[in-house]
Amino acid sequence: MKAVPYISFGGNCEEAVTFYQSVIGGTLSSVKFSEMPEGEGMAVSDNWKDKIMHCAITFEDGNAIYFGDTWEGYPIQGGNYSAIHLVVDNEQDVYDFVDKLSVGGEVTMPADKTFWGSVYGSLTDKYGISWGIEFELK
Repeated sequence: MKAVPYISFGGNCEEAVTFYQSVIGGTLSSVKFSEMPEGEGMAVSDNWKDKIMHCAITFEDGNAIYFGDTWEGYPIQGGNYSAIHLVVDNEQDVYDFVDKLSVGGEVTMPADKTFWGSVYGSLTDKYGISWGIEFELK
């Protein structure tokens, strides 16, 4: 089994994932609502056709994060009940990712060494998504 986080946006998914990829890397693939086959009973208005139906940032190790805009007319409700938790390959990435992902957002725990044997930091980004970034010390 493989668990993949799926983050929904209310119309600004393309902007958000372009920002995320610029910070954390990975390969971005996406499908817009306009690319859906006709006749599937899932029509959207012209205002929503260029929104992201589904996209993924996939990393070299095969892990991925999925994203998409909600269906038109279905607003998202944000909250602090979940976070994307990245376990990175080196200590410096924790500091860099917290610094870069928090631009326009808020650092909730500055990156630093912790009592549980990691370098860890957390933030809420400018899109309202919570992140935890960790490097496990040997």
